[in-house]
Amino acid sequence: MPRPPKPVPQELPSSTFVIDNGANSLKAGFAASVGASHSEALSQCEVVPNAIVRTRNKRIYVGAQVDNVENWNEAIFRRPVERGQLVNWEAEKEIWDQSFFQPETARSDLLIKDPGDTTLILTEAPNSIAALQKNEDEVVMEEWGFGGYARRIGSSLNAYNDLHPLFGNTIVKPPNPQCPLPVECLLLIDSGYSSTTVTPLYNSNPLNRAVRRIDFGGKHLTNLLKDIISMRHLDLRQDVKIVNDVKEEVCFVSSDFKRDMEWTWKGNRKKILRAAKKGLESNPNSDAKDGYSDVNPPDPTIVVDYVLPDYFTIKKGFSRPHDPLAAVQKRKRGASPSLSSSEVFMTLGNERFTVPEIIFNPSFIGSKQAGLCETVMQSLSVLPPAFQASMLANILVVGGNAKIPGFVERVEAGVRELASAECVVRVRKMQDPVTSTWLGGVRMSWNREAMKEVAVTRQEYQENGSLWVGRKFAGLEGR
Repeated sequence: MPRPPKPVPQELPSSTFVIDNGANSLKAGFAASVGASHSEALSQCEVVPNAIVRTRNKRIYVGAQVDNVENWNEAIFRRPVERGQLVNWEAEKEIWDQSFFQPETARSDLLIKDPGDTTLILTEAPNSIAALQKNEDEVVMEEWGFGGYARRIGSSLNAYNDLHPLFGNTIVKPPNPQCPLPVECLLLIDSGYSSTTVTPLYNSNPLNRAVRRIDFGGKHLTNLLKDIISMRHLDLRQDVKIVNDVKEEVCFVSSDFKRDMEWTWKGNRKKILRAAKKGLESNPNSDAKDGYSDVNPPDPTIVVDYVLPDYFTIKKGFSRPHDPLAAVQKRKRGASPSLSSSEVFMTLGNERFTVPEIIFNPSFIGSKQAGLCETVMQSLSVLPPAFQASMLANILVVGGNAKIPGFVERVEAGVRELASAECVVRVRKMQDPVTSTWLGGVRMSWNREAMKEVAVTRQEYQENGSLWVGRKFAGLEGR
């Protein structure tokens, strides 16, 4: 009896949908046409809050609906991703359904009409738990039935971005924009919501034994700032979103922590006012007699006032230069209830830079973990010397924390101090470090040969099962 003919292998659908499934937000959208420019590709990307929010009046907002919240007082967040791992598919499924699959709630440019004709590229954190990966594959392929699927470590997708101009590399042969190839050596620092990871990449493949992680991210910065503000100024322990806005508005990474701490000490407040009057910004030498370096003078604008929202006349908080007279009037209002004001503000000084400092010096809050620059060197220490030099010359920082002013400059200065003097240290970030991973996924989808190697079709999943798919994504299948 003749054997039945083998089924014709299914091709990956040409339509590709990329989801960078972050803990704080989803970066999602359909891949632009092959060879599209940087701006054209990014125009397809939408940032969707990856959370379910319940407000004080007990209204529920899911995914993209979170942008419609008008009053953030005492809002409660439920997030499906914890410590970089997708642990709550019940909540994530609700967010995906309303953001991508339901015509009534999904944006038109994010609506997936037929998953069977779509290839999904989904990101994950390095060294994810195998049981969670298996659950993720089964939900994606059995619940929604995508025609193609690739689960990739988010850091690895950044290697497909056009990074040569960013690092100033000389290119002998211009790359083919219709078939982008990954950067050969890249050290990727992803400082996001839940953690900060250091991932060395070789031809977009993570070198797993060199991957390092710091358990501090944007969430921890927000929580620390919340505690400091609640102790020094106003009780905002139930207002996480407001404190997060404060962090994004005023926080920065100090280039000279000791100097800035001394400058913001209350005993030096008169120096701040005197320097401001003398125009220290335009003439650094004017206050050199106070003991500060002529080369690196302190910045008298470190102290700022932050006006909190009242959700009537002020919908979102904002910062402004510090006004000593307003601060005096505020203290008088506190002593005399008869005096009223239309706005509530707080004066922030060293809070602005001591909070981000914990990523570089976790010992400040009692943690025994190494700082970011030390972690980079620990990661490189397990690689051959030739790799170390190449990685140090190509360090890319992505994630929300990369947007904090001074973050990239501090990483470069710290790594250069620890690295060998013969090595070139270059630290860069994309124009938008939040969407950098998503853009890399789009550019990888243009390389059809690379997609055939890393993606599976629905037919392959049905024939081989989730265990085989997990081995393929781990690079073990075929060995």
